[in-house]
Amino acid sequence: MLSYYSQIGELPSLKEEFLPYLTSATFGLLAGFSAMGIGKLLNNVVSWKKKHSFRFLVQCLALFMVGCILIVCYLELFDMILGTKMTYEKFWLEYKDEFLKTLLILFIFVFIYTILDFMIYSFNYLKKEEIQSVEMINNQMNLQFKALKSQLNPHFLFNSLNTISSLLYKDPEKAEEFIRKFAESYRFILDQNDKALIPLEQELAFVEAYNYILRMRFQDSYKLRIDLPELVRHSFVPPLSIQMLVENAIKHNLICKNSPLEIKLKCKDNYLHISNNINPLREQAESFHIGIENIKKRYAFFTNDNIKLEKTDFFTVSLPLINENNRHLN
Repeated sequence: MLSYYSQIGELPSLKEEFLPYLTSATFGLLAGFSAMGIGKLLNNVVSWKKKHSFRFLVQCLALFMVGCILIVCYLELFDMILGTKMTYEKFWLEYKDEFLKTLLILFIFVFIYTILDFMIYSFNYLKKEEIQSVEMINNQMNLQFKALKSQLNPHFLFNSLNTISSLLYKDPEKAEEFIRKFAESYRFILDQNDKALIPLEQELAFVEAYNYILRMRFQDSYKLRIDLPELVRHSFVPPLSIQMLVENAIKHNLICKNSPLEIKLKCKDNYLHISNNINPLREQAESFHIGIENIKKRYAFFTNDNIKLEKTDFFTVSLPLINENNRHLN
């Protein structure tokens, strides 16, 4: 229509120029479907996400080339319909200006279409990221709420209160220290549980406080050994993750003078290894995998490395170290 207007000075009449209109509409549809097809093909080869500039250039060139091919086919079809048998040389001499205008218009349309395509992609990608971010935060909060519920264990509270009760008469100073560590442990649970990650050093400080309660309860039948270099202590862990593993070891093993329990924390090959000797109870608790599954799901938000489980003479859970670089991974 623009080429016709530039040549004649008025727009073509639908009644008199129905065939050119129909042909133009057909080629317009072909151009539209070609643009959509090229976009989908490039999404698999050169996506917007990886290389914005390169994708923009490739899409512009691809659409422009397809547009030129369609224009040539369009002109050939008209030549066949009208039967002019015009040579390319004669066409160039008579319609050079119109042809160049058409190419310029094509380039402008291709450029605008590619910009709009990128804007639509950016908008959809942003909305998708926002939805995924909200879902991730919601899942994290649900998992951490479950972890918090597991720590507010009536059985553990009952045992701790019994220990305090017995210490008050035997050793008031130890009873006071026990109460302080007990309060410190639960203050940590309530303060840190809304955070997705905390420094390993903070988690270990909590484990130490929790460990004091366990030592008062089990005496010489229980030991915790922490052998970690200073550099590792600056990595990150989901809160309560190590404490939950210590609690699992307590929950699923017999602890007495004849069968003492020893838990070890050490680092190797960029993993934090928490292991304990196995003194199985006659009746295992039903929640054996709940704590570990909770930790696995929380770790999955921050690292692609898997948590490893190994059972020989010792039961070992290996947690991948999360550093400053990958703590924001989604």
